[in-house]
Amino acid sequence: MKPVHLAELNPKSLKEIAAEKPLILIPIGTIEWHANHLPLGVDSLLSQVTCDEISARVGCVVAPLVSCGICRNLTVEAGYYGSVDTIQDQTLTDLLTDLLAGYARMGFIKAVLLTGHFETDHWAAIEEAIEKSPQIKTVMLSAADFCADLIQKTSDLEDTWPFASDHAAEWETSLMLHYYPELVNMEDAPETIELEMHGIPEYLHRRYPRRATIRYGNDLARAIIDGGVKAIWNLLDH
Repeated sequence: MKPVHLAELNPKSLKEIAAEKPLILIPIGTIEWHANHLPLGVDSLLSQVTCDEISARVGCVVAPLVSCGICRNLTVEAGYYGSVDTIQDQTLTDLLTDLLAGYARMGFIKAVLLTGHFETDHWAAIEEAIEKSPQIKTVMLSAADFCADLIQKTSDLEDTWPFASDHAAEWETSLMLHYYPELVNMEDAPETIELEMHGIPEYLHRRYPRRATIRYGNDLARAIIDGGVKAIWNLLDH
């Protein structure tokens, strides 16, 4: 099947689909630095394609992408372009609260806010919107949640953890090679990505973009979508 995009539905189709599968997927991303080998919209692109692939298999509706978020860990002053589209926390919360209210009025009783961006302030703003939206049962998830049970932990933080997310390194670069190879320039990929980001696992502070491969991207995509389809069907059934 093709993904079901809200913007392409007429009122009759929307009513029918919302009655049968009253859950809406809302992709959330950002525009921010992802090293020199990746485009600024990695989080948005991957969030959108993940929702699209799940929708194509489940038949639930995908809302228009929300491509803005809280990006304070990566600052322009440090050369990261981390605040290109950073909005205030309350702005993101209010936007999502309004959107959830609107989707509830359309007939959806459940929603998934699928964020491609990982940052504690960003998550907190989303969670506040969920708390302010009791009229629709909403959860915040990420692609990493869909394959969390496949993480292979190792005592050596230099190793790649299969199915564990990162910023602009093995995980994101491999997924971009899978979905958008024309947007990846591996010749510009740095040997390492070193980031002191608050609230993230220790292994993420130093990662290795050049380890990315199309094969790993294929494996990641399959694991994420299989896990996402299972998760969404479970939410629909409960």
